[in-house]
Amino acid sequence: MAPILIICAVLALGFWGLRILYNRFWQRGLGCRIAFTQDYAVEGDTSTLSEVIVNRNLLPLPVLEISFHMDRRLRFGGGENASLSDQTYRRDVFAVSMRQRITRTLEFKCAGRGYFRIDEAGVAAQDLFLTRKYLSSRSQNTDFYVLPRPVSATQIQIPYSRIMGAVLSRKRICDDPFEFGGLREYSRGDPMKYINWKATARAGQLLVNLHESTLSQRVVLAIDMEVGGHQGDFLNEAGVRIACTLARRLLREGIELGLYSNGHDVQTGQVWRLESVAGAGSLLFLQKKLACLQSGPDLPPLCSCLPPSGSESGDLLVLISRNLRGDLGEAFSLAVGKGQGLRIIPCGLGTSKENSQELLGYPNVEIQWMEF
Repeated sequence: MAPILIICAVLALGFWGLRILYNRFWQRGLGCRIAFTQDYAVEGDTSTLSEVIVNRNLLPLPVLEISFHMDRRLRFGGGENASLSDQTYRRDVFAVSMRQRITRTLEFKCAGRGYFRIDEAGVAAQDLFLTRKYLSSRSQNTDFYVLPRPVSATQIQIPYSRIMGAVLSRKRICDDPFEFGGLREYSRGDPMKYINWKATARAGQLLVNLHESTLSQRVVLAIDMEVGGHQGDFLNEAGVRIACTLARRLLREGIELGLYSNGHDVQTGQVWRLESVAGAGSLLFLQKKLACLQSGPDLPPLCSCLPPSGSESGDLLVLISRNLRGDLGEAFSLAVGKGQGLRIIPCGLGTSKENSQELLGYPNVEIQWMEF
């Protein structure tokens, strides 16, 4: 009987001794790092998230649970822990030995545009006997951009051609006589004041001066993000993709852009805008900013977010909105003023003809329907 009592006493002492050790030291030397392996991806792409667990302690953790919130637009494999909200509460379970490092890579699909951050990870561990649970958290600092998916070349060609046509026609009309751009042969109808008499004498034929335009070739894209149910949100996303695809082409042509919206910047919480973007090298910056554009309730009217006197400064105004409301069309026409604007309307497949009958037109605004 005595040996049994001794064994029981030893086990009890060991049990309570380990419990005291776990109570005091279970998270000493325990590290948890969660990080996206890429800075960005495009809608529809796959990417990965890494989880690194380091236990520098002599106490093993037979059950270690790491949890964090993640937006449902990043779709991880296995949805058993997903809630019905906009956030997925993901839990991953590890068995960590003493002085062990574990790295796990999770693949996910980028199902929607956006900006995503992980600021904190929950940590839950159990002792060796699985009799007590310990809770803690670890700060994290990792973010990820899902960039808008480009619109097909076939769809974007017509609105892009209309914008370029308007830009080039303005350039021809607004040549600056003080900006010399070269010489060409005289054609009937050329003003006599443009004849370069010195060059004509040397060449033996009439030559006229070419002039560069000093008009700011700036295109302003206005993106409407007013909420409107599932179909409305789908068309809003189509509008963002249109803006991104147009911006890519225009920047490559050396055209300066201004982008404005009534949506919010998810990073700053302010009304979203990019007053000036130029050069193909700024495309990634622009795409990341578009990833941060967010819709929401009680947004201000889109035209109130445009720069003042846009048309008077030579800007070409382009409205991208699914809304067919008369007040929006009237406000945009007033913003265009004496210039010529373009209104791009994303709509459902096969609905452009029906919707066009409801739309009130304006002589200074050209309409372009795009079906999705």
